[in-house]
Amino acid sequence: MNSTNNPIPQTLVIFLIAFESLFIIIGVTGNILVIWHNVRWNKDKNTTSYFVINLALSDLVVCGIAFPIVIAKNTLVLMEKTGPSCELFFSIWCASISLSLVNLMMLTIDRYICIALPLKYPQIVTQRKVSMALVSVWITGFLHFLMTFFTSRPSNGPFICDVDQIAASVGTFFFFFVPLGVTIVFNVKTVQIARSQGQKIAAQALLSQTNNSTYTDDLTSRKNFSRQMKLFKTIRVVFGCFLFCVTPFPVIGFIELVICNPGCIPLKVRVGTSLLAATNSITNAFIYGIRDKKYRRSFKQMFAQCCNLSG
Repeated sequence: MNSTNNPIPQTLVIFLIAFESLFIIIGVTGNILVIWHNVRWNKDKNTTSYFVINLALSDLVVCGIAFPIVIAKNTLVLMEKTGPSCELFFSIWCASISLSLVNLMMLTIDRYICIALPLKYPQIVTQRKVSMALVSVWITGFLHFLMTFFTSRPSNGPFICDVDQIAASVGTFFFFFVPLGVTIVFNVKTVQIARSQGQKIAAQALLSQTNNSTYTDDLTSRKNFSRQMKLFKTIRVVFGCFLFCVTPFPVIGFIELVICNPGCIPLKVRVGTSLLAATNSITNAFIYGIRDKKYRRSFKQMFAQCCNLSG
């Protein structure tokens, strides 16, 4: 089941090496800053913080492990030497997509419970359940890694693998489309509930202005609701970016395996969708920095400390 595509030209391989090297620098730095912010600077830690840390760790797997492997392989391709097989890199790549998506699914469900059932949220989302959810995320990624690693084989591309059709179909369905569908459903439900609650809070605000104590309590609830909605919107932006960057990669692979014969998708298209998927590993830190003042403030402080130490 080998691909029939022509090998990638040397100029494109050089471009890939430069591009991936830049991804390592930006991705590792950005995700470490996100983790350090939530561990060191974030004094309002909640369940979302743990999922954000977990998401940054999964992105570090791509930037700190997968990219160095593919750079080494592409460098050996330029030197016309036999490099490491693509199975390890490709398996890590697929597993990281599962890690990110299942993490986003957990984040979305967490925000849904918080907005839909704010009073019962502390009883429903306990530390034990959060720990189990975090462990299940990595178990999912590890299972996808094993399935891909033992069912893939090298192709003509420098870092593209051919995967067993049945295994790829099952893996794409259960490790991508299922959590993707769950995430979309809970996103829609959360938006619907948020709109309804927003209208109720606005109506209550008009009725409670005559009573100072009631008005004060209502103002507090409105601030809490606004804070939770802002966090949910940030997660929704992260999810939207994930959809844009990552979805073409498994969809094209699924089309190639199920609809047309292996090799029907041009190799450059497969490489392009892989790089687009990789950009997802470096975007989250920028999204947090743009949408959250606390992240921006802590990022500036961390950069200032690094500059002082280097000076």
